[in-house]
Amino acid sequence: MKKALLVVALFSGYSFAQQKFACVDPNRILSESQLVKGKETQLRAKVEEYQKQLDQINKRLEELKKQIESKGIAQNVREQRIREYQKAEAEGMELQQKAQKELSEIKGKMEEEIISRVRGISEEIAKRQGFTGVLDCSAFIYKSAEIDITTEVIQRLDQQK
Repeated sequence: MKKALLVVALFSGYSFAQQKFACVDPNRILSESQLVKGKETQLRAKVEEYQKQLDQINKRLEELKKQIESKGIAQNVREQRIREYQKAEAEGMELQQKAQKELSEIKGKMEEEIISRVRGISEEIAKRQGFTGVLDCSAFIYKSAEIDITTEVIQRLDQQK
């Protein structure tokens, strides 16, 4: 029984040793791909757009606060400014929640799109070059340079713009 297990273990190890793997470096893709950089720029532009809107609301809140705290303001005007302040504050919170939700969705869609494209490209390269599978390069303790297909993946990813 032990001999049979040993033979199975040896053959399964032999079978695994005959496999040919490739790898991609996700960190290099994120830092070198022009497509990824373009997506990040789009996301930053949206963040800045929301930030400008929030800054305007904060500026309005500061103005209203100064008016409310002013000694020479009539009581009815102060009450009106307090209501305006509360309304602006609620608008700011609503905008912030909307921004967080939208930015999170945009980021998720971008990541999903990039991952999908990288997987598709990696699969095509692996099939063409006869690789059995593609792993993250960090999964290897040692790897030869010829199995790292990251550069080709980045080039093909950027061609898909």
